[in-house]
Amino acid sequence: MKKNICLLLLAFSLNLDAQALKLDYRSTVNKESFLKINVLKKFIGGVTTLGHLDFTSELMSLDYKASNGLMGGLYVLGTYSMITGNKNDKKNNLSHLLNPLGGSLNGGLYISVSLRKKEKGSLKISTRMGKKVIQGTPLKGFETNFTSNYGSLGLLYQRLLFEDGPENKRIDFWINPQMMVSQNDEKNLELFFDNDLKPESYGYGLQTGLEFNQNLRLVFLLNQFVNAHTTESVGIPVLRFSLVYLR
Repeated sequence: MKKNICLLLLAFSLNLDAQALKLDYRSTVNKESFLKINVLKKFIGGVTTLGHLDFTSELMSLDYKASNGLMGGLYVLGTYSMITGNKNDKKNNLSHLLNPLGGSLNGGLYISVSLRKKEKGSLKISTRMGKKVIQGTPLKGFETNFTSNYGSLGLLYQRLLFEDGPENKRIDFWINPQMMVSQNDEKNLELFFDNDLKPESYGYGLQTGLEFNQNLRLVFLLNQFVNAHTTESVGIPVLRFSLVYLR
């Protein structure tokens, strides 16, 4: 019970991460608040250094932006693995676990607060937490699904690189270093990771990318658990490249 409480406090007190980042393009002069509901807004294809090819869709999101720079919301995602290409099933399961958008069903909430905002750049701190339902490859037994709780904290720096107003063209850059935590049931760790991971796994993430015209993103994301029992199989860094289309 104490571990659950610590995980909850860590996630709330400690970014909105990865391919589903909510970048803010509002002018510094615009002070209006608004609430928006999106359905099937984002479609994401990703490939990893572990040999995985997957497809993610944001099924629904509820986003709120306040006049003081506070952002928050809820989201529901779904990810389908088209190719699971690693011969080591521990690494296959690790790929799902490290993917911030991983899981056949992934739901959670995020909160971000603006630290600094200028005409062409902004800096934020934010937190994200949620739960994944992952379809994995069991090392023993016959169960193929397991759940995982996750949380992350980081800084998000966004910068406008190019803008052509009359042609409605722009290019944005961002970088997003973060800390992350993953909580998993001991039974699932035995079935899917042979106890090579701890019930509370801690690590880091580093994401950077470019967004074109607010509807196409190229994303690079590096993640790693740093307190794994066995670094050779589940403590390795994993690089993910994603192509994101925002409808």
